[in-house]
Amino acid sequence: MSMTSNQLNKKDIERLVSQNSTSISYKKHWNNFSQIYVSNVKQDFIVCDDCKTILIYKSSTGSGCMINHLRSCPSKLKHDNSSGEQQKINNYFNKNSNDNKQIPKSIKRAITTSCAEFVAEDSRAFKLLQGPGFIRLAQQLFDSGQRLSSSIPIDIENLLPAPTTVSNFYCVC
Repeated sequence: MSMTSNQLNKKDIERLVSQNSTSISYKKHWNNFSQIYVSNVKQDFIVCDDCKTILIYKSSTGSGCMINHLRSCPSKLKHDNSSGEQQKINNYFNKNSNDNKQIPKSIKRAITTSCAEFVAEDSRAFKLLQGPGFIRLAQQLFDSGQRLSSSIPIDIENLLPAPTTVSNFYCVC
């Protein structure tokens, strides 16, 4: 076995798994995947709970391997495709994968800072930022900003209606 600081390579892990070695153990940390341990030492590998495929996983590189595997997992495809229909091409890629790459980090940072300030100053829950109503409002503000000429200075307070305007518009009293 090739070991570097108690870490095994993929071939060694696969061999131990196929031999049903008692030194192998699993801890379920995610839906559909379990972390692999050898002699109680965490390895840089996970196993798909459905098809038993072993994948390299390091917390520093994120969960991309899990997402990619789930899109092509033989067990999932067989189960999801039991009607015999051909899979659509967008099942194999993330249509939003490039969207985040087009937004400059400085803008993402500024928005994150503004969100944190909004939540803190207005005593709101962080979860509000994921709410469908907030997302629609943010999208509408963004779309309106795109339609307005960038040469015209825009005061956001002129775009936002007064609370009484909103309540009078929707209140059926």
